Amino acid sequence: MDGIQKVYDTIDGYERLLEIVRENAGPNNVCMLTKKEISKLYGLSYTGTCKKLGFLLKYRLLEQVDGGFLCTEKKVIQDTPLSLLPKILLLMEKRPEVYDSFKQQAELLSVSIGDVQTAWGFYSYFFGSKYPQEKEQSLLINKTR
Repeated sequence: MDGIQKVYDTIDGYERLLEIVRENAGPNNVCMLTKKEISKLYGLSYTGTCKKLGFLLKYRLLEQVDGGFLCTEKKVIQDTPLSLLPKILLLMEKRPEVYDSFKQQAELLSVSIGDVQTAWGFYSYFFGSKYPQEKEQSLLINKTR
């Protein structure tokens, strides 16, 4: 599977998990399924599902309410470090001297160091390296224009 397909699959996976929560919400929009029940519906291990739920909670796409989960209005591609990938790649194009400094990248983009690290972690997962190849860089940048 190529890197761009991994990007789509990752976003789709998070969105599918949010959809499971939405589809199983009660009248108050809170999903009362257990994490184990959600992982069965999702088709991933309990541990893997919990990690993905933790990511969605961290970036407030989900909230824990009354022992259940509530979907917020936030979007996977806009409200998580995934949205930083094209910005970071553009920054690397303009300011290659900050490539080795998450701190400088975070300062220039006005985001947390942790979010920059998470974005680079996604990049490494998608493309197998922290060193952007021209093809992947142009594809990610053009997808956001």
